[in-house]
Amino acid sequence: MDSFAKFFSLRGPRHRGHGMTDTHHSYRRKHQNLVANKYKVDHTKHQAIERLKKQPGSCPCTPDMLDYIRKTFKIVPHRDKQQQLGKTGILMFYKPEAKVFMLKR
Repeated sequence: MDSFAKFFSLRGPRHRGHGMTDTHHSYRRKHQNLVANKYKVDHTKHQAIERLKKQPGSCPCTPDMLDYIRKTFKIVPHRDKQQQLGKTGILMFYKPEAKVFMLKR
């Protein structure tokens, strides 16, 4: 049987083993910080429109937002009239001084 000092010198320090999140020697995190699915952001939906559904405000439409509106709500944007996005209460209109479509709730 080895002495107490020799036992630990051969075995190395008494640290926890490398877990799932600590695979590289420079990575110091010991916990995964898991997030439940209900708190995760759904990347299939446009976040600016989802934010307007929850709280009132306004924002300019980007080209990718207009594509999302065309596909999701089946609305073709017109400069002449205001349009409502389904039953969300969000209005889409054209702002001529800025030359951009706006969303407002």
